Amino acid sequence: MLNPEHRVLEDKDGLVPLQKWQKTVDVMARIFNAPAGFIVQYCPDAYQVVISSDQESNPYEAGCLIPPETNIFCKKVVEEQQALYVQDAPLDPVWDTNPEVVEDGFRSYLGLPVCWPDGEPFGTICVMDFERTDYQNDYVDLIAELRDLIQADLEILTQYQELSSLAMTDELTGLYNRRGFLSVARRYVALVNRSGLTLGMLYLDMDGLKKINDQQGHAQGDFALKALAQAMQESLRENDIPARLSGDEFVMLAVVSSQSELNEIAQRVEQAMSDRDLSVSIGQVLIADPRRSLEYWLDQADDRMYQHKRAKAAHS
Repeated sequence: MLNPEHRVLEDKDGLVPLQKWQKTVDVMARIFNAPAGFIVQYCPDAYQVVISSDQESNPYEAGCLIPPETNIFCKKVVEEQQALYVQDAPLDPVWDTNPEVVEDGFRSYLGLPVCWPDGEPFGTICVMDFERTDYQNDYVDLIAELRDLIQADLEILTQYQELSSLAMTDELTGLYNRRGFLSVARRYVALVNRSGLTLGMLYLDMDGLKKINDQQGHAQGDFALKALAQAMQESLRENDIPARLSGDEFVMLAVVSSQSELNEIAQRVEQAMSDRDLSVSIGQVLIADPRRSLEYWLDQADDRMYQHKRAKAAHS
C-alpha cells in the first residue's frame, strides 16, 4: 500500500537540478533509440511528468498530470517498487486499459523505481517505444545507473532542506526561531493584507523563568519553556504561526476577525499555562497598517506585553 502522505517535489529555491535531469533523460532516450523518456513523480493526487525527453515523437510534456487510478506502466512500478520491462504491451491483456498503449500507441516500456533517501517512493525513470524492443541486460544496468544519479540528487536536496529547517527552528521547543519567524511572517503579512484579512500578533513572556532556573534548575526552566510552546500549539489554529524569539519571549501571528477573537486566543494560552501551574504575560496588537514593518508591530506588542506584566505585578 502506498503512503497517502507522499512528499511533493518543490523547487522554491531553485535547488532541484532540473536542467541536469533534462540532459540525463535526453541522453537516455538517444542511447535507447527510444521516442520518449521520462522522470515521473507519484504525487498524492496524480502521477506528474517532471522531466520529458525533448523529442517531437514524445506525446507527453513536462508538467503533464495523470490521475492516480489510471492503468499506466509507472503506476505498477511505484506500487510494486520493482523494475518493469514490457517488451510488447498489446500481447498482455493487463495493459488493455492503459491509455499509453490504447491511445498513444506505445508498445514497449522499461522503468525503474526512484526513491527518496528514506526509501519512500518518489516515482520512476523510464523509456517508452512505439515498437517492440529487446533490451539486453546492459541497457537495464544503464538505466539503473541513471536512476542512482537521480536518487543522489534527491538525497542532497533532502539534506539541504533538513539543514534549512534546523536553521529556522528553535531546538528546544520545535517552534520557529527568530530567523524562521521573520522569514515566514513577512510573506504571511503580505499575503494576508492582499486578501483583505486581519492579522493579530501576540507577544508572550514567561513569568518567573529566572526564579525557576535559580531555585529548581535550568532543566526545569527548559521544561517550563516547552510547556509554553505546547500551550501555544494547543491554542492556535491551522494557519497561526508560533515562534520562540529568544530566551523566554515568544510570539504568535493569527488571522482573526476582531480584537475580541485575538483576546480569546490569548486567554486560551493563559488558561493552558495556568493548568500547568505556570504564568505568562501577553501583549496583543492588531496589524492595522500594512505599510508598517513587522519589527514595528513586534515592538508594539512587546510594549503591551510589559504593560500586562507590570499590571499583574501591581496586583500581586
